[in-house]
Amino acid sequence: MMLRPLNTFCAALVLLLAAFPAMAQPLSDERIEGFLASLEDLESLGERIENTDLFGDMGREIQEQATRKGEFRPMRMMVDRMRDHEMHNEFAAVVSDHGFQHPEDWADTGDRIMRAMAAMELKKHNRDDMRKEMSAMMKQMEDNPNISEQQRKRMRQQMEQAMAGMKAMADAPQADIEAVRPYRDRIRQAMDN
Repeated sequence: MMLRPLNTFCAALVLLLAAFPAMAQPLSDERIEGFLASLEDLESLGERIENTDLFGDMGREIQEQATRKGEFRPMRMMVDRMRDHEMHNEFAAVVSDHGFQHPEDWADTGDRIMRAMAAMELKKHNRDDMRKEMSAMMKQMEDNPNISEQQRKRMRQQMEQAMAGMKAMADAPQADIEAVRPYRDRIRQAMDN
């Protein structure tokens, strides 16, 4: 499936999450159902795309986007990459069949769904506990006389990037979280395929 390259990366980052602005259009049952149905129809297209180098090192780019720019938009990045690809029109037709005006509309919906899922996972793992653990690790590193100032600086930067990644991935609007909650198992299943 087209999303397979994202699965491993997203699963790992689900533990590192947080902030994104609310979108104007509500995340309705119809949009969630349309997105899930489109994933099934996109599976054969995704398998063909997997045999190309279209997505290359996209997992790393998604991580950098989350940590450096504070954005978690893997679906939008995927659509942007497909824009000039020969399969773009076929992709656009499939998402249109499921009620999306254009691929970017589909991608924005998918990104909102993924952020809502990440926010639910983070709540399950207690964001405050994770932040306390990271703070304790930072203090331990700062107090360690065997770590050079250069190493400390690099480690601080990595921790800050991890926190920015957490923020970008999981701070979904509460309305999106509530809209996605009844679909949690179906979404997980779709992402695992």
